[in-house]
Amino acid sequence: RMVRKKKDLRELVSSKQNIIILAGAGISVSCGIPDFRSATGIYNNLDIAELGVGEAQEVFSIETFNDDPSIFYKCASNLFRTYEPSDTHRFVKWLEDEGRLLRIYTQNIDGLEHAAGVSKSKICQPHGSLETATCTTCGKRYSKADIAVRARTGIV
Repeated sequence: RMVRKKKDLRELVSSKQNIIILAGAGISVSCGIPDFRSATGIYNNLDIAELGVGEAQEVFSIETFNDDPSIFYKCASNLFRTYEPSDTHRFVKWLEDEGRLLRIYTQNIDGLEHAAGVSKSKICQPHGSLETATCTTCGKRYSKADIAVRARTGIV
């Protein structure tokens, strides 16, 4: 059934339990976070010649990162801005508050589900998260704030 209004969606799920959500970039685009593959997405707006890569996807590959992490940090600085959760993120939180959310599986690395208040135990992020990073050389963990500074300054 087609749902056009928030009220209709709430009515639709009001009798449901153990709701599983599969989420992608669409729930965060309205927050100002670009997707990867659309015409205005990250991949189409990278200057691959300037970055010295053959194609845009290479910027986010572990092989490129291991060879030259500065390439990733040049592109990633915008990812570390502060973004506000969307109505969709807040709806997921409402589902949890109502005891209806079993889990949200998200491709997004922005952490906006957690920022909206969804419990970490309900969130599965198979692509990881920007909340922390681990040094591939020494194993030290860094916070999002530490990574953001490195992304802005280019210090790797």
